[in-house]
Amino acid sequence: MAQMDWRTAAIERGLEVTDLAEHVGTEIGGLDLDDDHDEALVALVRAACVERTLLLFRGQTDLTPAAYLAFAQRFGGRPDLHSLRHYCLPDHHEIFVVGNVHERDTKTGSPKVGLNWHTDHYHLPEPGLFTYLHAIEVPPGQGDTRYANGIAAYEALPADKRAEIEGLKVLHSRARLFKNLFPEATEAELEAERRRIPDVVHPLVRTHPEIGKRGLYLGGEWGSCIDGLDAGRAQALYDELLQHMIQDRFCYRHRWQAGDVLMSDNRCSMHRASEWDEAAYVRRLHRIIMIDSKAPY
Repeated sequence: MAQMDWRTAAIERGLEVTDLAEHVGTEIGGLDLDDDHDEALVALVRAACVERTLLLFRGQTDLTPAAYLAFAQRFGGRPDLHSLRHYCLPDHHEIFVVGNVHERDTKTGSPKVGLNWHTDHYHLPEPGLFTYLHAIEVPPGQGDTRYANGIAAYEALPADKRAEIEGLKVLHSRARLFKNLFPEATEAELEAERRRIPDVVHPLVRTHPEIGKRGLYLGGEWGSCIDGLDAGRAQALYDELLQHMIQDRFCYRHRWQAGDVLMSDNRCSMHRASEWDEAAYVRRLHRIIMIDSKAPY
């Protein structure tokens, strides 16, 4: 669907469409995610997310985990099953709990998750497709999440910089990322993660398979480095590109409300959560990551 197609189709169905920032983010109002959705509506939502990188659906306070998972599965891919199942919902291991949540005297949320700029599951041979976040409980005025559009950032690079990075690749290490995300993990868990997910290499600039546009694909600042350059130059170039991509002009900052659902396209974007006062407030988000089952580029 072209831009006018999905916008017009949304309005014709009585939905409200509000862009949140220039290059990333659109709110779609009037849609209950636990309803049955026909193929035309699914195609409309997918086209909107692909073009705008991020969709917001507010007011989903009554959305059950089963209905939430069913909604996510309508858009393709296969659900990720996290290796640390104690961080997931007991009856829905596809749903990972992000936050500082304690239930039944057992820590079930992971507060470090998301506190770095990253694309979900960039460390896999078949990386993340869409990510869904459902806000269950959020601290007042804290814990925002920022999203950056890698396509807009790439298109704004000077021609000589685009030529410089043409053909470069990025090495992504899950083991290095895992240590930063889960500092409480045991050495046995770290070694198991190294064996389970070896390092992978992806292009620094990838073409979005649905819209044919090229964008920066940096992976994550805690687990990625540009391959084939000396360490100093690789780090300097990575940092330069990251700082370019996360400028305000390419970003949207989301201020959470309970009941919000965000759907984001991982294929040319990055996001980062913000810290909050964990001693005073609870933050609980339910996350689903769908893995791209097709060739990523």
